[in-house]
Amino acid sequence: MRHHRGSSTTRGASRVSTLNRTLASALSATAGLALLAASGCSVFKSNEEAQAIITRQVGGMPAGDFFDRYGPWRTRSELLSGAIDYTWESAVGSAPPGPYGLDERVCKLRILADKAGRIASAVILQDNLGRSSTSRCAELFKIA
Repeated sequence: MRHHRGSSTTRGASRVSTLNRTLASALSATAGLALLAASGCSVFKSNEEAQAIITRQVGGMPAGDFFDRYGPWRTRSELLSGAIDYTWESAVGSAPPGPYGLDERVCKLRILADKAGRIASAVILQDNLGRSSTSRCAELFKIA
């Protein structure tokens, strides 16, 4: 039996070191996601009040009227049933001069219009903070 000086020990230590780095990266990523979720990041937000407002305001509305009023759709695909699936995103406003960058107050919806062209459902995909509330979507669709 032949032993090469340090070869198996070095490889074993290298594997343990690689495993430790991988675990540390995974834990760091998990901690980051937990912080985002705890901070109310829009990716993880579920806003039932905003969803109810949108459903009440746009349910049954002709899709064309919706897009005329709130802006154009981003994507459109016709389904085999004849319904049309849209993705809509609110316009991004300008931000004040300074270090703030783009205005991130965005509302993004998935809109399903039936064969007759009426909105059957509008589901929130993204709902960032608004100008004066925690929901940009609620601000846009609330009755004034």
